[in-house]
Amino acid sequence: MKNILITGANRGIGLMFAKSFSNNVDTVYTTVRDLNNCDELKKIKNIEILELDLVDKNSIKSFCSEIKDIPLDLILNNAGTFQDEQMEETNLDSDLWLDEIMINAIGPMTLTQKLKENLMSGIEKKVVFISSQMGSVDDNYSGGYYFYRTSKSALNSAAKSLAIDWKADNISVLMLHPGWVKTDMGGSKAKLEIEESVSSMLKVINAFDISKTGSFVNYDGKKLEW
Repeated sequence: MKNILITGANRGIGLMFAKSFSNNVDTVYTTVRDLNNCDELKKIKNIEILELDLVDKNSIKSFCSEIKDIPLDLILNNAGTFQDEQMEETNLDSDLWLDEIMINAIGPMTLTQKLKENLMSGIEKKVVFISSQMGSVDDNYSGGYYFYRTSKSALNSAAKSLAIDWKADNISVLMLHPGWVKTDMGGSKAKLEIEESVSSMLKVINAFDISKTGSFVNYDGKKLEW
């Protein structure tokens, strides 16, 4: 692959993806919400850092205009948020809920659709959405986490439709669960180190093609239930 785009690359999984891809592609285009908060990202070679706020329609529009002539082989929609611990389940904050759905589902989908021509100009033509097993309705045995669960379920549903709609264009779409990873979002009790999760996901990303488009899989490639 020559050019790839990674959203939310200033920390955690996104940062590790940027480091991993930097040795194998011409340019890694990365996005951050704050250009003053990406010191680690700036140290990586073959990196272009751009500002993007998935909650802001104008920010998405401006970003897409900035890279409109750049072919992309892979769009890796990694940016996301987890705000459930800030609310009480008996008193749901609708504004916070909508914000989470916007960042985790609507923003990534809007961005990806606006970048279709970039993908069509690329060689690999791959789209990966970093989703979550918590978006699985079938797998919900513990309840709670209304914001995060619904945002990732919405993402999965929309991405599945995108996979169907873009299959004729030979654009492959994948929904990928990174596992429970030791990041700021996952917490210190998580089971996976960032390196293990990302190295496993890289194998899945490199192996998947149009024959597997629309799949929802674990970081190790195993199928997940909807």
